[in-house]
Amino acid sequence: MPDSTPKLPSREFLAHIEQQISQAETLFKEGSLEAGLERVQSAVKDLDRVGVFGDVGLQVLEFRARMLGISGLAKLDRFDEMLREGAKMMDLLALDHPSSQRAELMTHLAFAYTQCGMSEQALRAAHVALQDGLQLKDRLLTAQALERLAMTYFAIGDGASAERFMFEALGYMDQHSPMYERVRRYSNALHLCCSLHDMYLQSGLEHLASAILRKVDGFVTEAEALRPELAGDYMGYMMRANLARWHRRCGRSQLARGAFLEVLAKSESAGWYAVRRPVLLELALMADAQGDGPVALELLTCVFEPGDLRVRDVVAIPTYRALERLYLASGQPDLAKVAQQGLAARQDRREKSAQAAQAQLPQLSTRIAEALAEADRARLDQVISGLREQRRQRKLKPPQDETWSG
Repeated sequence: MPDSTPKLPSREFLAHIEQQISQAETLFKEGSLEAGLERVQSAVKDLDRVGVFGDVGLQVLEFRARMLGISGLAKLDRFDEMLREGAKMMDLLALDHPSSQRAELMTHLAFAYTQCGMSEQALRAAHVALQDGLQLKDRLLTAQALERLAMTYFAIGDGASAERFMFEALGYMDQHSPMYERVRRYSNALHLCCSLHDMYLQSGLEHLASAILRKVDGFVTEAEALRPELAGDYMGYMMRANLARWHRRCGRSQLARGAFLEVLAKSESAGWYAVRRPVLLELALMADAQGDGPVALELLTCVFEPGDLRVRDVVAIPTYRALERLYLASGQPDLAKVAQQGLAARQDRREKSAQAAQAQLPQLSTRIAEALAEADRARLDQVISGLREQRRQRKLKPPQDETWSG
């Protein structure tokens, strides 16, 4: 009778998948986003073709590949696709107990939901990740979840909560955390502080705008000290750019410009468009503030070059707004209309992406809510267990005669 047991993939196949994942990770770190996503999606297709046969090792490999793919989709603003992929990945997880995999997935889903304007679902997903990180006593997972909460609260205009969770996220990082992750936390914190500053200014809250810049003083020295560790790395230059954003808002224009130009030169030579484009936007805003409209317009148009590589919404939307304003100010209404149409197209796409996610993935929101309920229950069980242990310890202590004194 022939053996019907499915054969596990060969060592050569596993090595091939590992190589694809490693190459994708390198491409992402170098800023080659499309190439990195293509490489990891190829690995996922290969895994789908052979199947994982219930093998734990293969399931872990598949989860790693799919998570990397979700990360790539995030970098390319393909948030509805992130959510669809996240729904598939739910089947790879046990949702009835905390795990690092569940926390990692929920952190990414929180980001996607926030970008789609679905703040309630984003907060639920981030809270699942936070509960898992705390219960597993994993400082990195906890920091990542807190950072997602900060970002979500910022998106809904709650600056106070965004600040609180952001600084709590920094508090969970220590000298034992991976260097790359430490730099990324500081870089993201700097970026969020600058964004909060801009939001406060637009709301007429100058005192809060000044206060958030001063709060950065508490961690910027340590952030600067870490930068040489990743001196030639993509993330190192990203943090350098965010430090320059902070310097600009603090009024240190010359220092900021020098840093921006250094980052611009490196990002152009390395092809790091995700770094180059926001730097061009910042330099354009600096030129505009100094009354040099023509230079500002030239820099803003360069943001969209090369034209075959999509610009992230977080950069494209403020760039279109600045272009529309400057074209109108310079007497070029036709070009201002083109910029306005570009802005409208971006906003329409984001709205449709959110509508598609809401319509196509209601079961994903339900499963996240169920996971949150389970995470809360597990957290409560942990608290109750701790209280019981405290009572047990008290019972073991010899009774004290409170009436005796000597």
